[in-house]
Amino acid sequence: MTVQREVMAVDQDSKPRLSVFSKMEKMIVAMAKADNENGIVMRAKRNLFSDQIQSFSGCDIVDWLKRQYNITDVKEACYLATNLCQYGYIYPIDFKLSSYTVKYDRSAEYRFQAPYFWPFRKDGTADSIKYAIYLQKRSLRNKQKHGLEPYEQEAFDKLLKVFADKKEFIEKQAREQVRMTKAGLYFYGHQVTSVSEAKKQRRTEKILLDLQERAFWRVHRPRPGCIQTMEEGPKRYFQPSQMAARRRKNKDTYRAEIKFLKKALEKPKPKLSKVLESYLTWNEQYQEYDPFLDQNAALPSNPWISDDTLFWEANDTLVKIPTELRVKKWAISFFNLMKDEQGSHEFEVFLSTEYSQENIRFWKEVEDMKHGPRSMIEESVNRITSEFLSNNAPREINIDSKTLETVNRNKEEMKGKPESLRYIFDPAQEHIYLLMKKDSYPRFLRSDQYINLKEMAHNQPIKKRFFGFGSGKTQIKRQTPSPKLKRRSTSSEREANSDISGDSPIHSITPMHSYSTGNLKDMDMKQTPSSSRFLKGSDSSLLKRKKFNLLKVIAE
Repeated sequence: MTVQREVMAVDQDSKPRLSVFSKMEKMIVAMAKADNENGIVMRAKRNLFSDQIQSFSGCDIVDWLKRQYNITDVKEACYLATNLCQYGYIYPIDFKLSSYTVKYDRSAEYRFQAPYFWPFRKDGTADSIKYAIYLQKRSLRNKQKHGLEPYEQEAFDKLLKVFADKKEFIEKQAREQVRMTKAGLYFYGHQVTSVSEAKKQRRTEKILLDLQERAFWRVHRPRPGCIQTMEEGPKRYFQPSQMAARRRKNKDTYRAEIKFLKKALEKPKPKLSKVLESYLTWNEQYQEYDPFLDQNAALPSNPWISDDTLFWEANDTLVKIPTELRVKKWAISFFNLMKDEQGSHEFEVFLSTEYSQENIRFWKEVEDMKHGPRSMIEESVNRITSEFLSNNAPREINIDSKTLETVNRNKEEMKGKPESLRYIFDPAQEHIYLLMKKDSYPRFLRSDQYINLKEMAHNQPIKKRFFGFGSGKTQIKRQTPSPKLKRRSTSSEREANSDISGDSPIHSITPMHSYSTGNLKDMDMKQTPSSSRFLKGSDSSLLKRKKFNLLKVIAE
């Protein structure tokens, strides 16, 4: 079944209605026909509330769908019937059912829902106030027949807290509906009859009204764990009438469009060959830093392949020793250095040695103000002005008089406009950025600080982890391409590869657990039950030779 959006009316405030609901409604109208040839036959059940309540079973609706739409698969017909039930076009009489799944049997009885309660009706909206009135009405009636379930009672308590100012209105509406229901005057279609005719109404209609109303709210406010089929997503900020008004064009709209197109024509456009060439150059330059394109960029371990998180720990925002690729990337451009928080921190440390730390401090303060909350803009402007731009400022930055005049003029023009105040320091910030890029950045790349960072990053210790938990001995591992490590050998392979001649005693025995050089002396040379399991079947002379070779290594 295709799902298409119908044409949205301009005067509707709700979202466009899916055409699938129109198809469902036509299907329900065809099912509910009175003639026995085309519609579903309704049967009265004596074991229900009354002899006059007519219903149909799951077999009836599935057989009708198979006959009407030439459906051969029973599962497909059951699925279509389940959708009709989940969207509230039919409802089960027994509300003790845990789900609305329609089965091909006669275990459950169903009825057609009144058109007033069909989904996406203008007069049948399911807002929270109506739900609170419905729950209040049920709480005022017989507790045994109309008592609230635990999840409904919890929802009712929350709604009373939310609508605390409308609590009296909700209670009055509920009491009035209860009174009209008892008198036989209340009906959801606003069809109110006289008192004399209302007394003649049968008890069956009251029961049906209660069933229809309960089925409606069970679809729109389902119990926890059930599927919420009527979720519409976030609401609109603009009504369709406002959206249509925005689409109307006038003289000013066409003038602005013409001005924009003229600027686009005057703007110089580079050749496609030059663009592709620069793109390929950029790709070749940054390829070694992308872990998806180069596997060496994900050292010491690739977190997209393994469960090891050491890569994220080594590339955290602020670390003691950054990785080698991270430090090398700072030398590509000044933008990469300032974009990385670790890089900007190292650059700030370098500027402090040159007594020009106020430049990067000013740049960071302006960036924080641009992306900060609106309520703090004026306070930030005054603090930046008094700290960096005013006369005798504690951290006065080195900018020319023309730039300072531009900043002061912008400050006076944008006074009282917090959103425009965010960008009044752009001329001074751009001046300081170019100053650091052309003057301080080249000296930073030649400084001892950056050279030492590269050396430490090249020889930084990396903790090797085994079995995905814990950490082993700290090993020196360079972040450069290295040969693939051999896997652990089995006990039989270790016996076959053991050097019996004694020329290479360090490889003559391979214990099952890793031991560092510091705790080799603490090894118990006696044969333990665990070690005897791996040395089972070996010669006693071979065992003595292995112990002798190991003691020889320790002595050396």
